[in-house]
Amino acid sequence: MRILAVDDDPTILDMLSNYLTVEQGFDLFCAEDAEQALVLVNKTRPDFDCFLLDIMLPGMDGIMLCAELRKLKQHQKTPILMITANTRHDLMERAFEAGATDFVYKPLNGVDLGARINTAGLLNESLRGEQAARRSLAELTEQVNARRDENFDQGVPDVFDLDGFESRLMRLSDGCYAMNLLAIKLPQMRNIFEELTPTEFCDQMAKVTEATITALQSNRYILGYVGNGVLVVAILARHVVSPAAVQHLIKAALAQKPMHAGATGNMGVDLSVHAISNQRLWTGRSACDKVRDYIGQQALNAKDTMKDIDRLVSTEM
Repeated sequence: MRILAVDDDPTILDMLSNYLTVEQGFDLFCAEDAEQALVLVNKTRPDFDCFLLDIMLPGMDGIMLCAELRKLKQHQKTPILMITANTRHDLMERAFEAGATDFVYKPLNGVDLGARINTAGLLNESLRGEQAARRSLAELTEQVNARRDENFDQGVPDVFDLDGFESRLMRLSDGCYAMNLLAIKLPQMRNIFEELTPTEFCDQMAKVTEATITALQSNRYILGYVGNGVLVVAILARHVVSPAAVQHLIKAALAQKPMHAGATGNMGVDLSVHAISNQRLWTGRSACDKVRDYIGQQALNAKDTMKDIDRLVSTEM
């Protein structure tokens, strides 16, 4: 894994060199400022797989460098981890707005750093393997082999893929929050996907998302699409949000934007909303973990359903 670390403190660079060794599968490049880093980015091939940027750099700081890297086509999705000893919320907010993926806090811990780098590596491999599915709705064509289980950029403002959803949750400052975790599902996803072209499928999911945003407009929320026709939402509110009430509002909004009709009729009819958990207080990390657990369980359920269907088909034949 090729990593570019940018820090003006030689001690930090020495520590990174000790932590991120070739024996562990890392190929580390170092730069002392943003200008030197951009030169390395432009001339080094193959491209870097991950960036470690100190926020407090001389001249162009790490946040500005992060924004510059995001302007480069080859690094629009590359994991960028910010190194900092400062936990100021406004500083973290600026970094995330510039495109940062995560934070690594000083003093550096080799185990934690390695875990975060490896997670970034898995993310990078996933991004490469699912590049077609992550294209924006405007770029999708009839020739794209869209998969119903992948989470892709729908081209709808204020909705994120799973990584973006988790990043927003992790941006919450330390502490517990009163939060409702809900899932919005299209249960007949298999039938829907098979009856629509890839472009129609993506257009339909965008309509569901837009209707969900309309239904949630009076709340403070974070919304993400995780694939398989499932949206997850974290509603930050002291009161308990009724899934049935949200479902009613989404369907009312969808009625104003008719969805594609297949052989089974209006495919928005079976949309359902339910609570992922009845727990009321969450940290950003615990909410991320719960959503991950939910997605994993949904994937297992989908596999079990497909096995049952295949078993029935085999028996009938």
